[in-house]
Amino acid sequence: MPNRVLISRDSKPIPCEECGLPTLHVARLVSGDGALLGQTLVCTACRRHRAEADAVPVH
Repeated sequence: MPNRVLISRDSKPIPCEECGLPTLHVARLVSGDGALLGQTLVCTACRRHRAEADAVPVH
């Protein structure tokens, strides 16, 4: 199983410096075997926007 990024349901979001929305969370990085690798900040809005931008065909 690959590494995962897990956001706690109890995480209180804060404003993101990138998009300005209150969607920045502290997330845990967990290996495939369940070992904690560390923590990172994840903006759920910016992540969605990047995915949408990648899906748009370029002409």
